[in-house]
Amino acid sequence: MTKSNLQSVVDSERQELLEGKDGIEKAVITRPHRGQTVAVGLLALGEVDAANEWFQALTEEWPIYANSKWDSKYESEPRSPASPGPWSDYIDGLCAALLARQGVENVATTVYERATDPFVDRLDKREFAHRIDLARSLSALVLGNGTVESHLESLEQHVDTHGSDWDRARYAAYAQVLRGLDAGDSSDVEAGIQGLLEFHRDHVASARDADAVQKAVALDATAMLALARREGMAITVDDELIPGAVNDDEYYPIEG
Repeated sequence: MTKSNLQSVVDSERQELLEGKDGIEKAVITRPHRGQTVAVGLLALGEVDAANEWFQALTEEWPIYANSKWDSKYESEPRSPASPGPWSDYIDGLCAALLARQGVENVATTVYERATDPFVDRLDKREFAHRIDLARSLSALVLGNGTVESHLESLEQHVDTHGSDWDRARYAAYAQVLRGLDAGDSSDVEAGIQGLLEFHRDHVASARDADAVQKAVALDATAMLALARREGMAITVDDELIPGAVNDDEYYPIEG
């Protein structure tokens, strides 16, 4: 995928979403997946300020979108199974907030409260809903509430028992990143991000239905690098699948 081709795809999608809409916030309502394509694509193209506008809108919309699924699936009996559920949408909301560099704690609070609601572990197919454990682990790390390790242990147990090769590749890398961040071990964080990059190449970018943005950017790895820098970890990851701006102190400064 050349830069010109990626630009063409992003411009086309952005124009279609904005047509007849009064601003980006209205453009992403009920269509956050498409808005995310624009945001990530703009970041890949180095249009950081424009990307940030879309990520900011997505930081607002993803939790609303996920909460709507939550309401329809779980607010009344009989409750729907745990999988697929709204969990991927909550995780995407956290990633958008990390890349927008705003609202991270607010989104994490919503995600953690929903993912740890007592009834969730009693849902049908809970053992297959690995994204619940990831949502818990990721939001716990952001909130610093001391529960990261217990949620990672649950994630690994569920994946070991019920996961596919796809699951093992993704969640083992995520666990290494989050453990490293929790312990302040930069080597583990970097190794975990490399694992997420490998997962992306093997399972996402190479998929037959992968779009131009998925081929260009490893969102999981990119968001985890942004999280690491937000947590004060002075690391950079030079890889074609991570937009260069995320390594730049001007846009993603090392905090703390």
